[in-house]
Amino acid sequence: MKIYTRGGDKGETTLLGGVRVAKNDPRVIAYGTVDELNAALGVVIALENRNPSGFPPDELRSLQEDLFTLGARLAAVDPERALRKGMIPALAEDRIAELEAWIDRLNADLPALDAFVLPGGSIVAAQLHVARTICRRAERNVMELFAEQPDLAEVVIPYLNRLSDLLFMLARYVNHQEDHKDTLWLPQRRLRDDNR
Repeated sequence: MKIYTRGGDKGETTLLGGVRVAKNDPRVIAYGTVDELNAALGVVIALENRNPSGFPPDELRSLQEDLFTLGARLAAVDPERALRKGMIPALAEDRIAELEAWIDRLNADLPALDAFVLPGGSIVAAQLHVARTICRRAERNVMELFAEQPDLAEVVIPYLNRLSDLLFMLARYVNHQEDHKDTLWLPQRRLRDDNR
């Protein structure tokens, strides 16, 4: 099977369901950003495999599976029909609650936070911050579809919102495990200290 089809050479692609749209269609931008996020998590997994930080890569792979599921949902012309016919999988109903439980477990092991954190630290944590920012962009891109697809608020938007929180917590956790203190953004405190 050839990897290239030449079908997109004129700037169009086919959605799941056969409809042709421009490659800059908001739907394509949304699932493309979800795919970019998935690739960013692949970098985290590759880095983590070389230098373990204390969380199993299998947990990150489960996030990649979720993102493929969301991408398929976003690429489907009629997602409900595609779900009913078994053309795409559904995200498990309790998946968002599982992410929240994961966030809570991580948070319990971390020092309290009272300021914004500057992205960075270890290479794995820095890449998790990159993934977090891509996740936020994916969320904004999905919101472009919200007016015509309000059902996105049921799973897709809450999942991406929670995932970005999880990626932030994972970055903090990795830095904590590797004895990198969070670098805090403290402009107001510095101003007060400078004026004393």
